[in-house]
Amino acid sequence: MRAIIIDDSPRIRSELRQTLGRLGWTVVAEGANGIEALELAELHKPDLMTLDIIMPEMDGIECYRNLRKLSQPPRCLIISVLAIEPRVMAAYEREILASHFLKKPVQEKELRDRIEAIMSMPPLPLPPHADALDGPPIPLNSQLPTIEEI
Repeated sequence: MRAIIIDDSPRIRSELRQTLGRLGWTVVAEGANGIEALELAELHKPDLMTLDIIMPEMDGIECYRNLRKLSQPPRCLIISVLAIEPRVMAAYEREILASHFLKKPVQEKELRDRIEAIMSMPPLPLPPHADALDGPPIPLNSQLPTIEEI
């Protein structure tokens, strides 16, 4: 299984590379922002991509939205210190499943369990309640808040 790690911290990328390697993954590429992530996803067609939220150029949430537009999107896991913050979860609950977030620092068992769950789903699924919340459904190309606006 092929993975791409996207995080602006070289230390975090190194830790994730080592952990994913122990879990049997081959890390085919790494990047430091969402723009690089999109280019690398097109080039390598990975099975899995990890994304940080706060990164320069393009944050992980915006990247996740753009990955949905690819003909072969990877499965994604958003790994961030902000990942389970209530305001972050509330802001994105209509477009990203809670199971696709993991809080840093990452524990190997938790990472393995989360990846196993994500790999059993279709790539980048919308939450089942996305259309059930108050208001009209959010089109994939709509402008939701950026992480800076939350």
